[in-house]
Amino acid sequence: MNIEAVQPANRLIQITDPHIGGRPDYQLLGLDTGHTLNEVLSAVSADSASTDLIVVTGDVSANGSEAAYRRFLHKMQPVTTPWFWLPGNHDNPHRMDELAPRRRPEVVPLGAWRLLLLDTSVPGQISGGFSAAELERIGQLLQSNREHPVLIMMHHQPVPVGSHWIDGHMLKQGREAFIGLVSDAENVRAIAWGHVHQQFDSHLGHIGLHATPSTSVQFTPGSGPFAVDSEMPGYRWFDLREDGSYETGVERVAISEYSVDLASSGY
Repeated sequence: MNIEAVQPANRLIQITDPHIGGRPDYQLLGLDTGHTLNEVLSAVSADSASTDLIVVTGDVSANGSEAAYRRFLHKMQPVTTPWFWLPGNHDNPHRMDELAPRRRPEVVPLGAWRLLLLDTSVPGQISGGFSAAELERIGQLLQSNREHPVLIMMHHQPVPVGSHWIDGHMLKQGREAFIGLVSDAENVRAIAWGHVHQQFDSHLGHIGLHATPSTSVQFTPGSGPFAVDSEMPGYRWFDLREDGSYETGVERVAISEYSVDLASSGY
């Protein structure tokens, strides 16, 4: 009997949408987002021996304030695993770069893989987008990394996830051109994002599509209007194999002292 050798893999952790406020008593819809982030990080750290990299996919802060980023960076100090971040619609990319230089590279090598960390934020807008110049740059990055399997990480969803209200704030400007770029690139194996505060797994041709729960408030999958879900916060893991295949899953964290306003109609 032939036993297939287990492919070596690199473990990537994605956390997203912490919505950290500048004050220790900040709450989002009644939820202490600093507390929930602490508990998610504690769960991730418990498995840190097998984790090679952490990426935070946007809405790090609640309002883009310096105080919020300093609180987040303080919470990340005990984390010994290398980590990077990218901005969401609630973030200030320039402030992020000022406070933590070199945390936002375009390309991150991880074993045989290359991670492309893309900024979908558009100043003054909830929805995301890419300018023509940004799309040209993405095309160049895909071409220059054509020998490697690629995982694209970003904040906004490039496809609808089935929740009408949040799909109204998805990637808009340049979306069709972006979809064309990645669909034509045979080495793009997956796209992962945040923003939607819920798990989503699908495919676009040969590309896996994955949305990840927030470390804070969860939104109800399949909802028409705004709706808060009772699911716990969580994170996503990827095992990226040297042969270009991967596995992924979501882990929920049982948060102590969890309280969120499920009746809220928005935030």
